[in-house]
Amino acid sequence: MLHSRYDAFSYVENADEKKKKQGNPILLIVSGYLALITLGAILLSLPFAQREPVGILDAFFTAGSAVCVTGLSTIDISSSFTGFGNWVLVFLMQSGGLGIMTISTVIILLAGMHPGFNHQSALLANYTQEGNVDAARILKAVIPFTFILEAIGAVCYFTQFSGMGLYDRIFCSIFQAISSFCNVGFTLFPDSLVQFQLNPVVNMTTCVLALAGGFGFLAITEVRYMFDFKNRALRKISLHTRIAIGFTLIIVLTSIAFFTFSEWGNTFSNLNFGEKLETSAFMAFTSRTAGLNSVNVPALSVGSLFFFIIIMLIGANPGSCGGGIKTTTTAVIFLLGFNRLLGRNKTQVHGRTIPEDTVDKAVRIFVIAIVVIVLATLILLQTEVANASIEQTSFLTVFFEVVSAYSTCGLSMGLTPDLTIPGKIIIFMVMFIGRMGPLFLVSAVTKKQEDGMWYAEEDIMVG
Repeated sequence: MLHSRYDAFSYVENADEKKKKQGNPILLIVSGYLALITLGAILLSLPFAQREPVGILDAFFTAGSAVCVTGLSTIDISSSFTGFGNWVLVFLMQSGGLGIMTISTVIILLAGMHPGFNHQSALLANYTQEGNVDAARILKAVIPFTFILEAIGAVCYFTQFSGMGLYDRIFCSIFQAISSFCNVGFTLFPDSLVQFQLNPVVNMTTCVLALAGGFGFLAITEVRYMFDFKNRALRKISLHTRIAIGFTLIIVLTSIAFFTFSEWGNTFSNLNFGEKLETSAFMAFTSRTAGLNSVNVPALSVGSLFFFIIIMLIGANPGSCGGGIKTTTTAVIFLLGFNRLLGRNKTQVHGRTIPEDTVDKAVRIFVIAIVVIVLATLILLQTEVANASIEQTSFLTVFFEVVSAYSTCGLSMGLTPDLTIPGKIIIFMVMFIGRMGPLFLVSAVTKKQEDGMWYAEEDIMVG
């Protein structure tokens, strides 16, 4: 009996020791992103990477924006970097979009080695809701899909990017395809895509790439195999994918209708009805997280700007290149409120009950987002108040920029290039937190309460 107890104790001790040695996969991800940002900043700081002098802080900000797939920039990247510097941005955007764990796992597999527990755990957290999928299988689906779609997008862009040399035309097409798919928002044009506002090929290509990049691997995979050609029947898709598709469709259609109405007599005043719908559709598809614009953002109405803030905060689907608190998170919070109004203790939809752990996680993500955005906005309202280039530091301007940074969207009302040094640091931190949020911050606060002694209950008045 004593011997069996000793063996049990040794087993637990060895298990704990093994767990410590494995480390935290989330910490591995954070370290990987920081290392990549640092490497990118060093490369962008090299003299032969710059056409114009770029300070080390601006280099770090630009590298961070590319890796965090945000697209905010304190400088004009179209004129600041040489060909080498732009290739560095391509590498950073692609690595940031696919994810550090995806890139590192590919390298490990190419080297003939097997990815460790930490790599596989982090990779699965990015792309699936279950932990029983092989990492190699995920990569065989994600990598070809990404590169094929980006290649098709680059060809479409190439047919429209005229007026430049052959090499510049090819590179600009590749750059824009990667930026659109990875939902970064960088362009090599000083006005983003305003000059292509009425170009249907550029608009459609950008919308498709941005939607695909922000749709999520799990949802795309299920949609791809939704129809069983052998039996000529529809396969059943998961609740996750149904909510992701439904909420995305609601956001896009609502956005098109709202932008058409809100900007009808404003930025759309010189457009016919078809052009109004085309521009509204582009805004609806790209404003959530891609950060590309075909209209002058500061010229938009206050209603449109506030609506932008809402859909930027919601963002894209989980397991994608996009940011925000995610569509499914928002849907779960709405469903939680709706079910509570109906007097239900459980969150139900489509004949299913969403687990309480998932509901709790959604609430935590939302609360963290609000806290970070509010704190960052309050700090920026103080640090930028003395900036003479910003007229009285409009609250909406600062709030818009902070939400864009947290949601890794990249749309800007023009504040970022004029930020003070403290302001740049704050926005950089918000971008990084926004990119890490679902993995890092939530994991840091989701330590479960062990069953044990609880305090006595005492009610309070609410409402």
